[in-house]
Amino acid sequence: MIAEKKWDSDFFNLKIGEVNFADCKHSLNFSDYDLLYVVSDEDFDLQIDDFSNTFSEQKVKFHKKLSEIFQTNENVFSHSEIEYNIQELYQLAFESGKHSRFLLDKNLGTEKFKELYRLWIDNSISKTFADDVFLYKNNQEIAGLLTYKTTDDNATVGLIAVSNKHQGKGIGGILLKHLETILYQKGITSLTIPTQFENKQACNFYSKQGYSIFENTFIKHYWKI
Repeated sequence: MIAEKKWDSDFFNLKIGEVNFADCKHSLNFSDYDLLYVVSDEDFDLQIDDFSNTFSEQKVKFHKKLSEIFQTNENVFSHSEIEYNIQELYQLAFESGKHSRFLLDKNLGTEKFKELYRLWIDNSISKTFADDVFLYKNNQEIAGLLTYKTTDDNATVGLIAVSNKHQGKGIGGILLKHLETILYQKGITSLTIPTQFENKQACNFYSKQGYSIFENTFIKHYWKI
């Protein structure tokens, strides 16, 4: 079965569908689609007539059971508590998405990637995509950003980034510990963080923070020729 990705289709002005690799063995009609996301929990080889595979990634989700900690930080604020330049947040969002398939698949274009991540920030601030946006403020500069959303007793990180100028100073860890503390105090018992397996720096960082991989998804883009 092909599921039309309505939001993606409207945003990119294309007809985009998603299909599980296991369903591709059946006779499916892809001819109406401009772009297909083919997904599987295992790596796969697939040829689709009249389509070309332009990009492949392995998406991983890290997970951690939260315990009682008290590591809030005086430099971390909710976006509603301080003044900031929205352009700083956009730049941090671009940094967060530098391994995103929406950037690395060149057929989608850098400008659409930037538009997508600006929209992600806007919708996080308005609480459409996120419960809150945490900002790490270094003097008058926003040096780090983290967004999250809760569902029942689990929370998921949407965006997390530290500016190039301030990387290597432990800001990412401070933001995560701050979030974990706030979540536990709210009764949230676990936290999930998605990233790309190819993003070794992020994977190593989450492992050091006590997270482990619990889900793998292989995603491949197929464009109509």
